[in-house]
Amino acid sequence: MLKNIAAPTIMMTIFLLSTTVQATEITGCAVKRQEIKTQISYAKEYNNTDQLKGLQKALAEVNDNCTDESLKAEQLKKVANKEKKVEERKQELIEAKESGKENKINKKERKLQEAIDELQDAKNTYLHYFK
Repeated sequence: MLKNIAAPTIMMTIFLLSTTVQATEITGCAVKRQEIKTQISYAKEYNNTDQLKGLQKALAEVNDNCTDESLKAEQLKKVANKEKKVEERKQELIEAKESGKENKINKKERKLQEAIDELQDAKNTYLHYFK
């Protein structure tokens, strides 16, 4: 009899714990709101009235206009633009190598690395909002 009760009870406990964990993970606009609220508390703590006004305006803007769908689309567009930039920089590097000019090659390699870093930053930002 005890075995018949224990299994469903354990399963229900696991289910409740998993839904509780999922409910505490915030994503999208909720992350933005939370970050701004944290910055607002710091601005209040340090009596930074100019920063506080700007943050309150930013919070109102997020509350009025931010949707998870629009934020996701915006972040994905940024990633796509950075991917395009990386491809352009790769092509420029190929052309520089064809010219054989060492200083031009070095410059294009630096530009490519900058583009790769920007792409990674854009991907990290996306993942920050949408884990």
